[in-house]
Amino acid sequence: MSLATLRTAIAEGDRILLDTTVLAAFLDASDATHPVARHILADLVASGRNPAVVSMVTVMEILVRPMRATPSGHVTVLAFLRSHPNLECIPVDLQVAQEAAHLRAASRLSPPDALIVGTGLAAQVRHLVTNDHAWAPKLAAMASGLGVVETSAHLPFP
Repeated sequence: MSLATLRTAIAEGDRILLDTTVLAAFLDASDATHPVARHILADLVASGRNPAVVSMVTVMEILVRPMRATPSGHVTVLAFLRSHPNLECIPVDLQVAQEAAHLRAASRLSPPDALIVGTGLAAQVRHLVTNDHAWAPKLAAMASGLGVVETSAHLPFP
């Protein structure tokens, strides 16, 4: 795959939802999908081409590893989340909770997955960007209207 296929999969102006696997890959240079995640965050999101949102469930999940590693290890991750251009961490509010409850009622998604997708639906994103191969069939079964962009599908990456 190539840069062009990624840019085709995520059209200019499309708002995207980044799941935990993408942020974890961005933060871990040894991850196989790091180059794709780096491009998404550094080029597509930071430039404003594709504004991105992140669920508070994802925030919680990406803070665990650095908190286990060192007492203040999470400070760098929090600084990244607070300051990265065009990246918004969306709190769980009534609208997100309602979207998540609807998803759970209709499809029996786990509470964390329902909150992540509910965040995207409430924020009116066009795509869920992930490296979790289980998302595409889940979202297709729900007819949520969200497209799924799998980062591993764009490897090798320039």
